[in-house]
Amino acid sequence: MDAGRHDQHLLWDHEVVFDPAHLQLGHFVSRLDRPWIGSPFSLAGVLLSRQSQINWFRNNSSWVVVDLLRSRTGIESRPTRSAAAAGSGPTWKGEVGNPAAQINALRRAELDATIVDDSLDGHTLILRQADALIEAIGRTGAVNPADARIGVRRIAGRLEKNLAAMVWLTRIKNTDRYTAEHCVNVAILGMGLAQALGWKSEQVERAGMAGMLHDLGKLKLDLQILNKPDRLTPAEYEHIKQHARFGFDMLQQESEIENAVARAVLEHHERPDGKGYPQGLIDGRQQSLSALISVVDAYDAITSRRPYSAPRSHHEALGILWKERGRQFSGEMVEALIQFLGWITPGTLVRLSSDQYAVVLKASQQHRLWPRVRLLEPDDDRFVAGGRIDLSAHNLGNPEQPIRVIEVLAGNALKVDLREVLEQEGREPAHEQPTEL
Repeated sequence: MDAGRHDQHLLWDHEVVFDPAHLQLGHFVSRLDRPWIGSPFSLAGVLLSRQSQINWFRNNSSWVVVDLLRSRTGIESRPTRSAAAAGSGPTWKGEVGNPAAQINALRRAELDATIVDDSLDGHTLILRQADALIEAIGRTGAVNPADARIGVRRIAGRLEKNLAAMVWLTRIKNTDRYTAEHCVNVAILGMGLAQALGWKSEQVERAGMAGMLHDLGKLKLDLQILNKPDRLTPAEYEHIKQHARFGFDMLQQESEIENAVARAVLEHHERPDGKGYPQGLIDGRQQSLSALISVVDAYDAITSRRPYSAPRSHHEALGILWKERGRQFSGEMVEALIQFLGWITPGTLVRLSSDQYAVVLKASQQHRLWPRVRLLEPDDDRFVAGGRIDLSAHNLGNPEQPIRVIEVLAGNALKVDLREVLEQEGREPAHEQPTEL
């Protein structure tokens, strides 16, 4: 690896940065200046075989990375401009392509018995705290900031060390407990993203508080309208839109709630294009904390079952966010969330090219299609945890019979208890020999 080539994107020695105007048939494009989500190509990269593919990159990218070893041009390609001129990239702290960067912490995160046990115990307590908070608000109509802060600090105490397990736990969805789980999930993902962005500890805690409280105004809505499975009438939609204002007004009564948190509750449905609510703020008027909660809230909602919508997969959710960047969501926050989560996260259900199902344990730093996974075995009408397999190690040792991820599934695609699978991961030593296929 030649780390000196690029101050933003670390390149292997066989990779070079190209201006798309100079791409040729036979070049293998391994990276580009935007996430693969939303492009017409595979997340593993593309071998250029048609002029229309080259045209797409010329129309949609300012630079790409070409892998010379995987290219088939028959000549040694040369970059048309220096890597340093390839663009500044998003403004988050750290190198986008550097595995050691803060934004890539989730890709490095490990699971072991101590981490799993601590995360499971902590998550149970945090959910109970959220249940109690919601019950108290429903009963008294007021927010006790101390209740929310206890849950947030429990998350903060576990998040940095237990990041993979905590993100995994946001994958566990129970329809009958949606409100509490959604608040906890947005707090976990919001604090994780804030940490990945390099925010200070007090800003990370504000992200957790805003995540925990962002939807409290829904407790003042008509439940029949809130849980309506059919399309809302214009009047019903106007009623739903009031929850941001209701939540803000409740928080304004509490002197212990910081203004930035209350403002995030008010603004989490604002949009850069000015079509959001309740204020219709235009681009640049929404504070960064509000933009962060907006993106994380939408991601968790899209991947959850709601009265009017089935859950979508991780990939579908990122694709929706990417498509709406700069319109419905902050483009920078969308890009940061995609970089933070990666194309698969711990707890993601996937289908392998071997026609087996698995749960992702850890992404591969070098091969995005070859993560470490735990296989799922059929057991009557459900699936249970099977053996582990590191697809990178397997494929490097068996190049003639590689196995890769071919589909990322929605959380309800299989009848499997993800908490049970995580518990199994905690019971088995990390050094245990992987399954041989």
